[in-house]
Amino acid sequence: RLHPLSVKELCDAGPIGTIKAGRNKAALTPDAALAHLLKHGGFPEPCLLLDDVQAGRWRDQYANGLVREDVLEFSRLQEVGAMRLLLELLRSRVGSPLSLASIARDLGLSQPTVKRYIDILQALYIVFTVQPWNKNIARSLLQAPKLYFFDIGMVAGGTPEADGARFENAVASMLLKHVHFLQDSAAKPVDLHYVRTKEGAEIDFALSNGKALTHLIECKWADNTPHAAFNRISPMWPKAKAIQLVRHLRNDEERNGVRIAQAAPWLAELAA
Repeated sequence: RLHPLSVKELCDAGPIGTIKAGRNKAALTPDAALAHLLKHGGFPEPCLLLDDVQAGRWRDQYANGLVREDVLEFSRLQEVGAMRLLLELLRSRVGSPLSLASIARDLGLSQPTVKRYIDILQALYIVFTVQPWNKNIARSLLQAPKLYFFDIGMVAGGTPEADGARFENAVASMLLKHVHFLQDSAAKPVDLHYVRTKEGAEIDFALSNGKALTHLIECKWADNTPHAAFNRISPMWPKAKAIQLVRHLRNDEERNGVRIAQAAPWLAELAA
């Protein structure tokens, strides 16, 4: 499976890893690589462009082309407008449990129609979903997944909250790439989930190996205080490593059993 570029790839890429510095032939640091991906996304065409305007033009053409051409292979011409509105709506809803009822109400569509549209976007590798952790697979599929974009640059940005969502999407895409690489290259039974209790406590992501959780991962833009949900969720899986990835953090530390880690170096150590 071919995924967008990741922090690890940009750091390991040699000459390609000179995006930020131009003439400087030194490889990108993990922090510079993550900053570039958050700005340009991981698709090769915009990622390798130094000009922000050209990268923005490419993404506009990409989004319009997807709706105008690829979507028509799955749906009817009169649905293109509704699909474009759905795509725009989803750009500001990454990281939240997916409510078909809410989206259907906002767009004036039926829930089955919204589900079919999202299935089309998944089939075209525009979006992917992360299912909640449950040992019972059938029960997990009945609960609301969270939705993310393969192209980080598609996520709405420009405000602190939106930038945080784009960062979470970046972590999601790189964790998915990590588990797919381990599945495909080593046949490991690993997978990506999120954890949410009945009381509403939630951890952004969880990595599993078979029937056991190995990592609990929370994303924060600049907060080094351990996420409160760790107090509720970590004791349920005491063998899982509790990690809070922070985009802007001076030094790694461990507090109350939670590793507070700089996101970029941690992401650079993933398998792919």
